[in-house]
Amino acid sequence: MQTMVGDHPTDRLRVRVAWLCGLVLFLEGYDIAAVGYAIPSLADAWHVRPSMFTAALTAGNVGLLLGSLGAGLLGDRLGRKLVLIGCVAMFGVFSVLTASVASPSQLVVLRLLTGLGLGGGIPLAIALASDFAPRMTQGRFVILISTGVPIGIAVGGLLASRLVGFFGWPVIFRVGGVLPLAIVPLLAWRLPASGVLPAEARRRNLVAALFHNGMAPTTLLLWPINLLNLLGIYFILLWMPAILHSAGMSPSRAIFTSTMYSMGVIAGPLLVAPFVDRVGIERVLTCGLAFGALCVLSIGLLDPPLWLLSVLIGGAGIGGGSQSGINSLSGIAYPPTMRSTGAGWALGVGRVGSIAGPLLGGALLALGFRTREIFVAAAVPAFGATILMAMLGRLRRRNRESISRRNGTIPPYSLGSTEGH
Repeated sequence: MQTMVGDHPTDRLRVRVAWLCGLVLFLEGYDIAAVGYAIPSLADAWHVRPSMFTAALTAGNVGLLLGSLGAGLLGDRLGRKLVLIGCVAMFGVFSVLTASVASPSQLVVLRLLTGLGLGGGIPLAIALASDFAPRMTQGRFVILISTGVPIGIAVGGLLASRLVGFFGWPVIFRVGGVLPLAIVPLLAWRLPASGVLPAEARRRNLVAALFHNGMAPTTLLLWPINLLNLLGIYFILLWMPAILHSAGMSPSRAIFTSTMYSMGVIAGPLLVAPFVDRVGIERVLTCGLAFGALCVLSIGLLDPPLWLLSVLIGGAGIGGGSQSGINSLSGIAYPPTMRSTGAGWALGVGRVGSIAGPLLGGALLALGFRTREIFVAAAVPAFGATILMAMLGRLRRRNRESISRRNGTIPPYSLGSTEGH
């Protein structure tokens, strides 16, 4: 099968790809969370209730979903570098324009358009990084790059908290727009192209190809894994301060305790990356997801003191941080000729969970669920993702063993699809 990149990219080229793709994902993380950082200031400036921004939050997630689906297809047909640069420019431009909005309705439109660029950038950066990753350490290489998203979210919060007091809420979006636009020339100059599909392959239905040539089981497991894990992440991340406050914790302490989850999300991929290529990416992710699910369940069952609650919330974040590994697996599990489509659609379907998670949390609160009951409910999708990841790992191990019997060799654990190499 014809591949999308050269057979032997140099170490210097790989390092360059890693830094550039990691930088894109860092800026993506900042811009994804930017509207959340701005809502308190916007509510005061426009004299509206925070609930008035629900539509803007939802529109941003819808844009992320549509962007992941559409850009994944375009990346395989037109070339990942070209489409990635277009996505970065798109979310940069619309983020700058967001700094001038004057009403919640205008914010809804611009967050939808910003989300289209953001949604496309993540799977394309992951697919491009996978193209140039060292074959023997592909999993670790891509997971470490994917860490740019949660780091961007965390650093963005710290930066926004400092800047907004001096320059007002528009600076959040200006920074989130100017920086991506500033790196567009750098990406055009220094980011290597991974090529485009051969003419005969471009005539294929790339979405249908995700279910052909033995790829259907992988696709049918990756999609719900993404959906369930993102549902749990957004359920906990967006509602945890309110849940803890309703349980009697002061607002400041609730916010501080909730930040332990974000710290865990960052720590998760950093902890698992050294092991994925030796142990197997699916096995490591199964352990990470199971650990996070047990921590969430323990919060609901034990009624822990504050110190233990903080530890358990951090552990839950480590499980949520497995999403970086899931994103990486979504890239390396498919052959190079449909890698962008595979990663984009897996993440796009997962975005359904990012929309459903906040809605589910709000519904449980409205129904009068107590704090402990809510955490028990949040453990259900976490355990579901764990079970499906274990099934996916078993399936891919069988495929590798089948190849090794035919070829007399044992492929590395983190290699992509058996059909793609």
